[in-house]
Amino acid sequence: MIDWQKLADGIFVIPGNRWGKYPSANCIYLKDFCLIDGGAENAWNLRPENILNSHWHEDHISMNAVAKKIYAHELDAKAIESYEEFERRYGLGESVKLFLSLYPNLGFRKVDELIDDSQILKFGSMEVEVIHTPGHSAGHCCFLIDGRFLFLADIDLTSFGPWYGCLDCDVQEFIDSIERLLKIAKDVEIAIPAHGMPVKREEFEKKLLEYREKIFEREKKILDAIKSGIDPVGKGIIYKKLPEPHEIYKNFERIMIEKHKERLKTTECRGES
Repeated sequence: MIDWQKLADGIFVIPGNRWGKYPSANCIYLKDFCLIDGGAENAWNLRPENILNSHWHEDHISMNAVAKKIYAHELDAKAIESYEEFERRYGLGESVKLFLSLYPNLGFRKVDELIDDSQILKFGSMEVEVIHTPGHSAGHCCFLIDGRFLFLADIDLTSFGPWYGCLDCDVQEFIDSIERLLKIAKDVEIAIPAHGMPVKREEFEKKLLEYREKIFEREKKILDAIKSGIDPVGKGIIYKKLPEPHEIYKNFERIMIEKHKERLKTTECRGES
């Protein structure tokens, strides 16, 4: 496992296996006060007083059962509290249990404090600003720590691009969230995604732009397929090769393509190209 990375006094990145390659995820530890997400295997021996969830997915709420207090955005709280809502948002039925089996500490439990956009949370002498960035989930949030370090959660800057394969995802909201982060990119010293290595200020804006462009590249391919009378699902537009289990990832791809169609319909109604 990769060692903890110190950002500043009392502020650490706890990397997940292979820098948070799914099913692992990186998290942030504000020493003695708060863990932000819980998907890093070498954080699982911690017993944090507080856990701040970026959103409801399993690789981010995987340590909630061990904390005394959970913070999360109102729009994701129900899926953090209820397995039934978690399963509904995935749209996979009982197949979702395949993911849950990977997380020994996972437990659905009450969110003790709801957070909101622009709220400042204080943990000891450290301040965390909530930046509501929906798209990957309805209540997905990034967190600006100490005014310098930005935890991106699943706006993860991977070469795969944005992921929006659950029922509460929204492509246009994802674009808007990326554009919001572009406005503050020059003020961020280090950006830390949940999946992938930290990114320094000089690379951050470029990586955000490349990440956003993946959405438009997919959309063009989807449009071309539709115009040719071809079903875009399973044609390598989202997943070049469907991972195992194929049916689950094919369902994710189907949802993502439907999300694109919803956006295309909206932009067409507005007369946008």
